[in-house]
This record gives sequence, C-alpha cells and structure tokens, in this order.
Amino acid sequence: MTTKRVLAIHDLCSFGRCSLTAAIPVISAMGSQVCPFPTAIFSNNFTYGDFTFSDFSSKMSGFMDKWQSLGFSYDSIYSGFLADVNQIAIVKDAIERFGRAADKQVLVVVDPAMGDDGALYPTLNLEFVSQMRSLTHEADVITPNYTEACLLLDEPYSTDAPDSDTLRSICERLVSRKNQKIVITSVPAEVNQIKVACYDAESQTYFDYVTPRIPFATCGTGDLFTSVMTGAMLQGKPLHEAVQKAMQFVSLAITYTLESGRDSREGVQVEPCLKYLLG
Repeated sequence: MTTKRVLAIHDLCSFGRCSLTAAIPVISAMGSQVCPFPTAIFSNNFTYGDFTFSDFSSKMSGFMDKWQSLGFSYDSIYSGFLADVNQIAIVKDAIERFGRAADKQVLVVVDPAMGDDGALYPTLNLEFVSQMRSLTHEADVITPNYTEACLLLDEPYSTDAPDSDTLRSICERLVSRKNQKIVITSVPAEVNQIKVACYDAESQTYFDYVTPRIPFATCGTGDLFTSVMTGAMLQGKPLHEAVQKAMQFVSLAITYTLESGRDSREGVQVEPCLKYLLG
C-alpha cells in the first residue's frame, strides 16, 4: 500500500509547537507522509512576545518548479497560517499545480487562520480577509474558527451561543463549491463548554458537537485540530468521524499539557499523546 503524501504549507517555528511542528508529528503518526513547505521560519512562536524570522516567500515558486520537473505529486494540500497577503497567491498556485492539474483526486484543506476571540490578528488587515475568502473557494475543506467564519461572511462577531439552525445557516453560506465541507471550531456554547460544527454540502448533512472548555490557553490548538482531521480523512474516515477524532485528541492533549504544569507558551505537549493516534 502506498503511503499518502501531504504538502503542508505553514510557517515553521523552531521553538513552541504550532503550524508545521504540530502538523508533521500528528499526520505522520496517522500514517501519511508530511512534506513541509515553510512560508517563513521563526525563532519561536508569537506567545513569547519577541521573535525573529526569515520570510521564505521568494523561494517558494522555485521549489514548486523543481517539484514539477521531478514529477512529484501529493494526495493532499493543507495550508494554515500565512503571514503575508502575497502568500495567498502562492498557495493558490500550489493548488493549481499539484491539486487541480493532478491526475488523481487531491484533498485540499485550508485553515483560514486570521483571528480569534472576535478580533483580527493585529498583523493582518481587511485586504488579507478578502484574499483569504477567495482562497477558501479553492478548498475542499475549510476549518475556520467562529471568529474567522464571521470575518469570511463579513458579519459581526457575538459571544452569544448560536443554536444549531443558526450554525447550519452559517456553514451553508460559507460554501462556495458544490462538494465543499465546512468545519467551524471554537463556537460559543454554554458555560464551560465549546462547540464544533461541520457541514458537508454534497450530502447536505450537518452535525455539531459540544466538548468541555478546558481552562488553558496556548498556541497551536487549531493547527492540531485540523492536522488530526486531515489525517483522519486521508485514512478514509467521513467528515463527522474525522471531526470527532480531532476534538477528542485536542482535548486529550490540552488536558495532558495543563496537568504537566509546563509553560503554556511552549504549546500543547503533543509528543506523549501521539500514541493515541497510532492505528
């Protein structure tokens, strides 16, 4: 059996688990090869308040040229946090070269990382939102959190917990392709709870799930969620099962990290939890 291959387009933080350092171990543990395609290389993640980085944008087209000349192919293209609006065009180019032009079905997953808790990340602007909206139109699966779903729809964010009918309507309005799948994370719910909603436009099926809100904030949990979900879908699991597996694993990893007493800025202690993804 051939090992499936994921082109993972994220930044790389040398210290602090997020982006590629979340995607690589998780998807690998689930049986697929991760081919990292860094958008930038950071000394550490943003939670430390100070960092240095090197932008990799100028090298990315040359890498893709070489991969094409060598005949490389991928079973999935998975993009996450992009630090610059110009990188959105690079991701679109990767999707066109290795997704749409491929002679096989390629799963395109876009995590439109732009904000949280009702606010756009301070390094981004409305032009970025507009361009990200166009990128989501190219995806088979998008995984915005609730803040990002509101940004994509140009609607105000509210901390009020939406009911299932409202959430389904939001999912339906995010759909831009007839077979697209929508997953919305970090949806406000009842006290001490958090909700995840998923919608498959092809089958017109909707599910939402509630999980306890763990009192521990750190970076990379969204990357962890989408990485598990992508790995599960590449295993052939349907959307709702992939979402449930991702929810369960993220809760497990956050709980482990909280109980470990380690500095939250380091990100989720994913390594001791990988055994739960094996098989």
